[in-house]
Amino acid sequence: MKKSPIIETERTVLEILTPEHAELMRQYYLDNTDFLSQWEPLRDEKFLTKSLWENQLQENVDLYNDENGFRFSALNQDRTKVLGICNFNNIIRGVFQACHLGYSIDSRYQGKGYMFEILNAGIQYMFDDINLHRIMANYMPCNKRSENILNRLGFEKEGVAKSYLKIAGKWQDHILTSKINPFFK
Repeated sequence: MKKSPIIETERTVLEILTPEHAELMRQYYLDNTDFLSQWEPLRDEKFLTKSLWENQLQENVDLYNDENGFRFSALNQDRTKVLGICNFNNIIRGVFQACHLGYSIDSRYQGKGYMFEILNAGIQYMFDDINLHRIMANYMPCNKRSENILNRLGFEKEGVAKSYLKIAGKWQDHILTSKINPFFK
């Protein structure tokens, strides 16, 4: 495995976790099951097992090694707790040079500026170090917090995708947004 990036912010550390960190990830989702269920697909009981997270974190490492995805976990500064997730998925090079952004925050840290701090650092890394031209992020119209944070980060609305993703067991419309790297070469 090549050395993965470590991005430090004022209050967090963004890392691509390895399978040895499976319990940290399992605990994040266990602590936030009810909170995140309104924004994510339905999950079965296997989702909260350590073995699933060992496999998922290995997949995250493989995606990073192949430069097809950067799935960061935002940890507290002593690296004992996952505070949020910041994923850059579906990286396409060539004439596109773009990816999709996905994110979540521990409910106990919502409304305290952590998500902005995490996403801002991750986006800067993807633009400056990975040299992407475009990052796309989509949110459900009812998710005003996502709308607000994406606006603050400089994402622009591009349209609406009807029945875009099956979230919480129901096909949901999504607002499509993107942010362009102003320094892309």
